[in-house]
Amino acid sequence: MKKTLLLLFVCLFVGISHAQAQVTVKGTVISSENNEPVIGASVLVKGTTNGTITDINGQFTLTNISPTNKTIIVSFIGMETQEVTIKPEMKIVMTSTTEVMEEVLVVAYGTAKKSAFTGSAKMIHTEQITKRPVTNVIESLSGQVAGLQMTMTNGQPGETPSILIRGISSMSAKTDPLIVLDGMPYEGGWNNINPADVESISVLKDAASTALYGARGANGVIIITTKSAQSRRCKNHSRR
Repeated sequence: MKKTLLLLFVCLFVGISHAQAQVTVKGTVISSENNEPVIGASVLVKGTTNGTITDINGQFTLTNISPTNKTIIVSFIGMETQEVTIKPEMKIVMTSTTEVMEEVLVVAYGTAKKSAFTGSAKMIHTEQITKRPVTNVIESLSGQVAGLQMTMTNGQPGETPSILIRGISSMSAKTDPLIVLDGMPYEGGWNNINPADVESISVLKDAASTALYGARGANGVIIITTKSAQSRRCKNHSRR
């Protein structure tokens, strides 16, 4: 009886200790240029797959962090990636980068160099979008992405095409891919997105690329990043 009680006590103590060991971190990511929140920034616990993205207010929450994890990695396209020591409450200031970078893909956890990315994805840049006479941004993908099928049912002006990336493989038997606009799921119409406002479009096609999105990404994921203001781009043309 005593051995049973002792074993029960030890198990309970270990469980409580483990629960108390897990850390929750909250924080805000802002830009050094204007102190505005950085929306859709990737926040990842270094050395793990525990990550999230910032919301519309630039805020994030990470749970179940082990005490052995001491650092988080914060990244956003066009800004310098930062490694920050974990604290319960964090304020992270990101600065824009002016360096010419190797082509990068916008993926679930922020960005990845094309040469180092092992998944199946395709990125379309703003030059490829604006030079084509299209009525909505999704039509710019036609003929640009291998494995992407686009069909029009009636050919009427302004019609939204049907997109098929990975076939009918979701739980709800839908074929539409998940659309992520500036880090947030988007359920609006394609005609509401101005092609001239788009910086890049990433199409994630395989399971490795879309794993973060779970069942919602079963038919592929289309990540749209819109243009943002750049520092030191203004010129004064006034005459004295």
